[in-house]
Amino acid sequence: MQRYTISGFTIPQVTILAGVLMATLGLSFYGFTDYLTALFPTFFGIILIIAGAVSVSRPELNALSMHLAVLASLISAILGFTSALFGTWTTTTSLIEQMLMSAISSAHLCACVASYYYGKANFPGDAQTCGVDESVVANKARNPGPASVVAISLEP
Repeated sequence: MQRYTISGFTIPQVTILAGVLMATLGLSFYGFTDYLTALFPTFFGIILIIAGAVSVSRPELNALSMHLAVLASLISAILGFTSALFGTWTTTTSLIEQMLMSAISSAHLCACVASYYYGKANFPGDAQTCGVDESVVANKARNPGPASVVAISLEP
């Protein structure tokens, strides 16, 4: 089964990209406003970057790291939209930042849900892949890598 891609990027790579965008958004708005709350997108962006990096470097932890990334995107989208809808923002700049954070996290969330349905099992006995390259995981399990061996000879 092929991996789910968006414009040639796998979901872990999209997660890292969304995290970088959110971190940059938070840092740039913090630079303009000097409000500490402007760093909220940076916090969620760092979580996305870490989750994507774990998924890329350790494919066997893909499901766990992507679930954490989806949770971070869901929470940041809800926080941004509720802040905008209920008027808890203090300046127009804050409103713009909250809407941009919500847009980035919602786009990431939609991509993750699409990836989930792409790898979803069709029948009860099938394995669910969620975009994981099964051959890489199986190859690492069969061939874990180099090992050190000490041989002792009893011959003189």
